[in-house]
Amino acid sequence: MRLTVVDIQPDIRDVVEPIVHALDEPLADDSAIPTWSLSQIVGGSYKVALTGIGGDELFAGYRRHAGLLVAERYGRLPRALRGAAAALGELLPDALGSEVDRVKRFLRAGTGAPRATADRYFDLQCRAVDSLRERFYSPDVHRAIAGNTARDRFRRLHDGGVRTGLAAALYLDYRVYLPDDILALSDRLSMAHSLEIRVPLVDHALIERVFPLPAQLKIRRWRLKALLKRALRERLPAQHYRAPKRGFVGPTAAWLRRELRGMLQDELSPARLVRLGYFNPKIVAGLLDDHFSQRHNREGILWALLCFSTWHRLFVEQAAPAPDITARVAGVAGSAGSRSGWAE
Repeated sequence: MRLTVVDIQPDIRDVVEPIVHALDEPLADDSAIPTWSLSQIVGGSYKVALTGIGGDELFAGYRRHAGLLVAERYGRLPRALRGAAAALGELLPDALGSEVDRVKRFLRAGTGAPRATADRYFDLQCRAVDSLRERFYSPDVHRAIAGNTARDRFRRLHDGGVRTGLAAALYLDYRVYLPDDILALSDRLSMAHSLEIRVPLVDHALIERVFPLPAQLKIRRWRLKALLKRALRERLPAQHYRAPKRGFVGPTAAWLRRELRGMLQDELSPARLVRLGYFNPKIVAGLLDDHFSQRHNREGILWALLCFSTWHRLFVEQAAPAPDITARVAGVAGSAGSRSGWAE
């Protein structure tokens, strides 16, 4: 097998709009930029490619999977101690790196009374605390989406799955993250370059055998994907197993502060936000100031807002305006499908 190394250096300002257009709906995953660029390069020479999508969801390969197991033990500590740890965690400067954000989310997920697995897992992934989301939407939108937030969806899916611990996390990934995010994103962005991707690790026969296996086989001594690594131990070089976990993303936080700053300020200007009527302009202005000053890393929610605003301009504002904000919210939610909780 021949290894071909490619150097991806996308012109960030020129690819955001084509990516949003190809996705066809609000889908705010910052892996879109490297996925677009890699698909463009591979699609120039090949028409079909295999990918490893689904491996992390089946074999427990995300840090949040181990985080959930730790959080369930951490939740047994005295409530006051957990609350104090979360308060201290918020004082950590985001400039120290992306791991700080993960620490903060972990500590937030462990506060309060004993929590259901769905709530704990949701909080491990969520980039915005509840108090921010309460103020984030305009009053009309807040009323329109009541009872249909991302947290509510997690709870409904979890209640229907009747699973706990790691099995619950993997089940939620299979019901939400895999179909609504990475499979949809990778399929649409690859096909935009006439490249068809195949996903053997999502084959139902493999899933039906591996999914029911105990958690201790998939995460062993806090090693992620322990079962998959054990199965492939004799097939791959040893250094593959010692390499750190790397997400398929670019330096999104830096892009938003530099190359995409002007675009972000245009799309999220107070005048535009007031005209659209979805979000609270003061809260969004505060998020922009937090990020540009490096006081807090707001890359997740700002990338989502940029994608949504660009999508809205391309697909909604060209049509006749709906009579009121409630009708518009219903239309946007219908277009976004199960990704309507994107901002959370």
